[in-house]
Amino acid sequence: MGHQQSQIITDKSVEDDQNPRSSGAEAGYTPKSSESKTDEKSKKYELAVSNNTAAAKTWNPDDPKSWEPEMREYNSLPNGDYLLPSDTAERDRLEIQSYILRAAFRGDIVCPAVKELANTPGYKILDVGCANGFWLKCVKKDNPVVECHGVDILNTLIEEACETDGVIMQFGNVLETLPYEDNTFDFVHQRLVFGGVPRVKYPDALKELIRVTKPGGWIELVEGDGLIYNPGPYSKTFSTALSEGFHRLGRDCYAATNLPWYVKQVSKNAENEQNIMLHLSTGWGSKVGVLLGADVKAVYLGMEESMHKAMGFSREQYRDLVHACYVEWAEYKSFVQIRALYFQVKK
Repeated sequence: MGHQQSQIITDKSVEDDQNPRSSGAEAGYTPKSSESKTDEKSKKYELAVSNNTAAAKTWNPDDPKSWEPEMREYNSLPNGDYLLPSDTAERDRLEIQSYILRAAFRGDIVCPAVKELANTPGYKILDVGCANGFWLKCVKKDNPVVECHGVDILNTLIEEACETDGVIMQFGNVLETLPYEDNTFDFVHQRLVFGGVPRVKYPDALKELIRVTKPGGWIELVEGDGLIYNPGPYSKTFSTALSEGFHRLGRDCYAATNLPWYVKQVSKNAENEQNIMLHLSTGWGSKVGVLLGADVKAVYLGMEESMHKAMGFSREQYRDLVHACYVEWAEYKSFVQIRALYFQVKK
């Protein structure tokens, strides 16, 4: 696969590059977590998150009910691949999530080579699973001459994103064929699709990303594990059930852990692979950690429609357990794992 480096920001790595981790039995595994040292740049990103108007209006960690809508809107897709809502609350959550990940990774783009080249005239970027195009909007703001394209399976989000200046949007599904010619893009970005891409199709999705990327271009993947690490008793119960539920639905609850394994399946087209695994405090620590706790809780609540039966819970049991998990994260210093992996395409 060429030169490969891996960096993990924590005390202990849990990755297993030989076989993908699956369901159930290991859901309670709890590696130790440590907060990354706070530097001036991270303080700047934390300030950007806390001062964001959407965050101030929609995401008040002291009053979680302020961002829990009584009714959620879901898009009905023939394959049932999309597990989360498609309403205004979800749009706001995705925007705050972008700020959280920008703070965690010190920027919207992780790959150093792409950071250097992104503002080159004619440089073409594609965001797969772009939702309302907020990540692309942020990239465009920092790199005015870059050509930004986005693709998503939800028409409602695409229509909203089309109002964003300088971002070209199309409907498309990475599990089928993306609406682009071979070798179109210099950089392809895909983030947190583990709830939508079945685990058996993940390598095929990577092949489709490779197809539309130019030789020598870069692909960047960001994935999370769906579980809470360092769990309290409620979180351990929820994580075990969530892992089993994801397995029943054919999803990968360990997408961050397994991401290097997926990339190995397309190794003939990948070189110069590097990755960073972050263990991020959830519901405690920095302002970003507190917001991340609210974000994770909102994700879990948003998946109620698609997950409660697969996990063996009634709606009320599911909702009550999510609330109980949220309360205990600060006490147990719980955290989530998120990995960014990027590689250069060879053809």
